[in-house]
Amino acid sequence: MLTIALASVLLAPQSVADRESGPSIRVELAARSPEPGVSMGWSPKGAKVPLGLTGSGALRGSFELGAYPKRAVELRRSEGSAQHDVLRLDWDGNGTVGDDEVRTCTPRETRGKWWSSFEGEIAVPLAAGDDGRSAGTRSYPISVWYVFDPAEPDAEPALRWSRRGWCEGTFTPPGGEVATLVLAESEMDGRYDGADAWALDHDPAQARRARSRPATGHAWLDGKAWRLAHIDPDGRHVTLVPFDPGMTEEEEQKANDRFAADRTAPRAEKPLAFRHDVDQALADAKATGKRVFLDFETTWCGPCKQMDLMVYTARAVVTAAATADLICVKVDGDERRDLVKRFGVEAYPTLLVLSPEGEVLRREVGYRSVADTARLLGGGE
Repeated sequence: MLTIALASVLLAPQSVADRESGPSIRVELAARSPEPGVSMGWSPKGAKVPLGLTGSGALRGSFELGAYPKRAVELRRSEGSAQHDVLRLDWDGNGTVGDDEVRTCTPRETRGKWWSSFEGEIAVPLAAGDDGRSAGTRSYPISVWYVFDPAEPDAEPALRWSRRGWCEGTFTPPGGEVATLVLAESEMDGRYDGADAWALDHDPAQARRARSRPATGHAWLDGKAWRLAHIDPDGRHVTLVPFDPGMTEEEEQKANDRFAADRTAPRAEKPLAFRHDVDQALADAKATGKRVFLDFETTWCGPCKQMDLMVYTARAVVTAAATADLICVKVDGDERRDLVKRFGVEAYPTLLVLSPEGEVLRREVGYRSVADTARLLGGGE
């Protein structure tokens, strides 16, 4: 097994280090995995493992985890199964797949697609010691899933995966009470550094649910800011130092509230009126010469719900749509995958302004503020 030697990660550039004050605190961390009642409140976007079809109907590829050795992975169908329900992966990294490394599942249909989901723990090599010898491995819990879309039978097959585990430890700040520190990967490469995220709280459950902060940024505890000066790449310990961000926690929260203007924007008497008969709406637009505003959403899209609550109820947005005399239509991307493909929708929400002939005039992707949406609908810059 390949062992990669990594030094501790120093995170404090000189300009930041000048704003550190007080003694440092070393916090010992332990690897954690989800269990009943204990889980992380967020996970990074799934990574992709491209798969190729074999003559036997199996799907094969190589699972890559950062700089660590590639692991062969294979998806099969069990006898009598119409969907891939068997996963073979070299979890322990010894070059072979033992019987205890085979995972099975019961595929489920969701929104017209078939999902095959698996869980397991990859053995990741620890950094070598001073003598150059391997320090062994640590468990790296992951979720793996494969999605087959009957509407896209020729789509390139791929596995998706995301880390499930994190590192956690406790410490007592000077004159304070015991607190929990959580360190979790944002960049899934099997090691911890400034690309990842962390959180602090006296309540362990709150620390796991807290909105994550970049490992290069500071976190607050009892009105005081702390930052990570060092991170062990294997997640076994970190070094905390007090930090002066130049503002109070309340001032920082106000400065970072990206929804403040939208939350306080003047409301319209009625929200923006959307149609849902997209085919008829496009036909009406062509017949009347009106432009169309298409809002591609899904039932599981959080930013879509935020826009319904704060943006489409705003007076400026409703006025802009009325002034431009737009036909406004909401489209569920899971139900109208033909339109998703036609308009090249890759994320939600996707906002399109179309000509009467159905050509895309303007496109925005993701949550857009009241001001940005009003400009989009009104055609302004």
